[in-house]
Amino acid sequence: MEKNWSSDENKNRKKLKPWHGAVLFGIVMLSFYTIIAWAQMKWGMYGLALTELYLLFLSIFAVKLLKIPLKEIFPLKRPKWKKTLGVLLMWVSSYALMIPVTMFMAYFFPKQMFAVSEGLNEVIYSVPLILSVFISSVMPAVCEESLHRGFILKSFQSKWKNKWFLSVLMGIIFGLFHGSIWRFLPTAILGGILTYIMLETENMFYPALFHFTNNFLPSFLLSLSGNSPQTEAASELLAQQGIPVAFLGIYLAMAWVAPFGFYTAGYLLRKGEQGKEQQYIKSNGVLISLVVLTVLPIILGMMIFLYGLFFDANAFFSIM
Repeated sequence: MEKNWSSDENKNRKKLKPWHGAVLFGIVMLSFYTIIAWAQMKWGMYGLALTELYLLFLSIFAVKLLKIPLKEIFPLKRPKWKKTLGVLLMWVSSYALMIPVTMFMAYFFPKQMFAVSEGLNEVIYSVPLILSVFISSVMPAVCEESLHRGFILKSFQSKWKNKWFLSVLMGIIFGLFHGSIWRFLPTAILGGILTYIMLETENMFYPALFHFTNNFLPSFLLSLSGNSPQTEAASELLAQQGIPVAFLGIYLAMAWVAPFGFYTAGYLLRKGEQGKEQQYIKSNGVLISLVVLTVLPIILGMMIFLYGLFFDANAFFSIM
């Protein structure tokens, strides 16, 4: 009699549950405050590379331990150009949102925010550019996404199905994962967006592409500008005196891109999927909401800019 090996494998498989993801995340955070922190302090970018490999190892080991097929936890399919365009548009929209969020935080906590930024830049540029790109952009896109949008998300999906709840939950986890109160809000928002992308596409390629783009482009553009004495002097002055109020208005106005950008990106991610809405603008209410959300940051930004121009003139012109 022929033995049914697939049946035996199914019997030995453990059902993925939320506590599996919680335990793995707990192990990661415990490691961060022990061996990972030590490795990164001792070896800098090379310590970061070891960290990423460690995260990938933990994710794969957990899947193998539970005898779950890798393709179920890390689904990878051929990308489609419309969804790829949607991911890139999602990044542009998120970047337009992250700039005012980050700058408002820097306005209230200038020393702390600029210290974090300078610390990250110092570590990133401590190795050759190509190696820096690989460690800071390619490896997190693969290793961190395998942990967060792979094992942890799949474990939570075994109980919770609502994509907005999962996006918020995974965003909070991603914010905590970065281990800094000053980076929590921006990274939590990005974690929620990455989770939304994964839930809409069920393809690890797309959140990995977003993650890579988010880590690579800002650092690459910054490296092109160079670290001139004038740039360093301006950064030091901003850290000491704070960001001028008028600048906050300019940064806030930049967020006008986000509403239609996010909406269009979501449409492209859903487009072509069976059972999902294909109509671009579903109702006049949606269109009006998008227009209002687009115009609102422009109006508020102009008001803040004018206020800063007339009532914070010294701080505004001190860095011109």
